Amino acid sequence: MKLLNNKNSRSTMLVLTVILICCPPLLYADELTDSKNRLEELEKKITITLENLRDKQGQAGTLNKDLDELKNEINRIDKKVKLSSKELEQLNARLSRQQQQLETTQQQLDTTHQQLKKRLIALYKVGDTGFFRALLSTSVTPQALAEKYLFLSRIARHDRQLMDAYRQQAQSYQKRIEELEALREQQTSLAKRFRREQQALNSARKMKAQLLAKVKQDEELLATILDELRAKANRLNDLVKKLESDQTQSYTGALSGLFLEKGRLPWPLTGPVKVGFGTSRHNDYGAIIESHGLEISAPAGSEISAVASGKVIYASPLRGYGKLMIIDHGGKDYSVYAQIAKFLKRVGDIVEGGENIAISGFEGRTSLYFEIRHRGKPEDPKDWLKPL
Repeated sequence: MKLLNNKNSRSTMLVLTVILICCPPLLYADELTDSKNRLEELEKKITITLENLRDKQGQAGTLNKDLDELKNEINRIDKKVKLSSKELEQLNARLSRQQQQLETTQQQLDTTHQQLKKRLIALYKVGDTGFFRALLSTSVTPQALAEKYLFLSRIARHDRQLMDAYRQQAQSYQKRIEELEALREQQTSLAKRFRREQQALNSARKMKAQLLAKVKQDEELLATILDELRAKANRLNDLVKKLESDQTQSYTGALSGLFLEKGRLPWPLTGPVKVGFGTSRHNDYGAIIESHGLEISAPAGSEISAVASGKVIYASPLRGYGKLMIIDHGGKDYSVYAQIAKFLKRVGDIVEGGENIAISGFEGRTSLYFEIRHRGKPEDPKDWLKPL
């Protein structure tokens, strides 16, 4: 019954190993197919958008949105490539350890085999009655006979232990061979998946480069797109002015506004700054543009917190910014948060510094756009936030 249970356990383990090896590639294959389909759809959308822009029938903001989707898809595939690369590295390390363990078990098995071989040869030479002849070979006293019997019993017990050790080592060797074969199959499958993902990533990057090249070669089209980027800032300026004039009562929780906390405000979320304040060269179009805030990299779904206490005076979509929230901190000081996926606060809510107000990731974007406005005018947020 014990042997049967062991066989069942080994069969179950082998089945589980096969499942673990076979299922992930199928799942990843589906994900990769979805990514390829999304890329093809995006390429079609961007091509149509470019044609409409040339014919003066489209909006540059649509192209920027489509390019953002393309970058997000590239980031998704890039994450898969990095994950597969890490898994492959770990698997190779496991294979190396397994190979070393197999070699150690082989050495132990060889050593035991040689010991067992010598004992079998010795037993063969002695013959079937060798034990009794050795025991009764001379006339001895009962005490000497007992000592000789004890000695021969120890030899017999050692022989049994040697046989047991050889059997266990042989089973361990066979098990390690099976595990090694399973790991090699998994390595082969993972390597194929990694190559497919790398090819998809290279294709996506190539597609992006070709599309941007078309934009840069068309000066009139590029000018239209850059005008739209600059118009974004004007829309936000107009919105802030309108909110100031429409408010019946400003936030009075901190009459001094943000000034006393300058240089000590917490960051709205943690992440590297992708685009800084002021003039810089646009990553995609290569033209010089002006940014009134910071674009902070963060995974979609990250929690966004208020940098100081205040009152939510705006929480709605704004063209070019996705979902946008503005918090009034008193004294005509405001903090602005854009590219939001989900609002956690509504207009009129009072919030505390460090309190979660929203979730990042508008349409899958992997960054947050953030501004500080002092006396209604944009200033470099790095001058107001804690040094990193």
